[in-house]
Amino acid sequence: MRLLANETFGRRWRRLGGLAAVVAAAAVIAGAGSHPAAAASKGLLVVFMPPSTDNYLAQWQKGARAEAAALDYKIKIIENSRDQASQDAQVEQQIASGEKVDGYIWWPYVNAAGTGSLRALWRTGVPVVFTNQYPIAGTGKFWTAYAGVNDFLNARTAAKALLRACAASKTVKCDKGLIFTFPAGYSAGSDRAKAFAKTVAGKLTVIRQVPSGFMAQEGYKTASQVIPAYKNEISWVYTESDAVGDGVIQALKENGLHPGKDVLVVGGTCHGDTTNLLNGDLIGTGIQAAYLEGWSSVQTTVRYLQTKKVLPGAAYLSADPNKPPPDTGAPHRYEFIPNPWVGNTQADLNNFRLWGYTFKQLCNY
Repeated sequence: MRLLANETFGRRWRRLGGLAAVVAAAAVIAGAGSHPAAAASKGLLVVFMPPSTDNYLAQWQKGARAEAAALDYKIKIIENSRDQASQDAQVEQQIASGEKVDGYIWWPYVNAAGTGSLRALWRTGVPVVFTNQYPIAGTGKFWTAYAGVNDFLNARTAAKALLRACAASKTVKCDKGLIFTFPAGYSAGSDRAKAFAKTVAGKLTVIRQVPSGFMAQEGYKTASQVIPAYKNEISWVYTESDAVGDGVIQALKENGLHPGKDVLVVGGTCHGDTTNLLNGDLIGTGIQAAYLEGWSSVQTTVRYLQTKKVLPGAAYLSADPNKPPPDTGAPHRYEFIPNPWVGNTQADLNNFRLWGYTFKQLCNY
């Protein structure tokens, strides 16, 4: 989410970043946030990630800084310019600085292309926690643990919700549909598309997967070009984020299709604008909370530093409505944040709680 653009309708992630020559100027290094670091800090965590001009990433940083402050760690966030060469140069500069770092948190701009930098961080001997994009095959020796969203789970959650909505609909005969993905090459998008298609296999037919982007404008632009060719066939649409879904919904309406009546639309990640959710154009939404992902990435790093252990397998953090998971104990190799589904009524949103946060608090980006 998934993954961006200029700060118009923030969603997840990246876009073309410019020349490697402007790498140093593109780095934005954030301090410990609103909580001043304790005089006797327990150590320094360094995060490499795309820029906080995207609303999702800004919320991610807030969660990371809050947990770092609570656990008495300093945190430095190095933002790239949505360009892998930029991020690679930043990694080189950080390592060459000789600064004592206790843990790295790695969010690559392009997952596969960033493997060289991931390997370089691993060679320092400092623990590396992967976040946001599921690590690709063959890189397992270069990272300590993964913390964040499970994009496969995110897509399965959306697919199951769509199948339930299809079964309940009295006007939509669900058969053929489209998937609007994150940009080509962004691994979280391909992970979601694969998991969604696998979940609906034998029940729904995917006509086409269309790379779009992360924002409403990108979803609208792509859908406006694609939907006219399929408007007489499609009965459902899956967008990998609600933001892209907003743009796709606009394009559907301009082509004479009525979401909820002629076609069912399911998104993948909530955001702050609930208009299309509450008017029924979206069948519901998944709660992928950027704040909690940043929080969990820091917590996982510190839990490893405290214990020097990683438990095998995956742990799905509890979806407790009132309290977050404890800060103690060794992390698992994979630490996944919850991804609960929420319906599209005001009561659904009002009644939602996760770790003591409301829907509005967690989807405010």
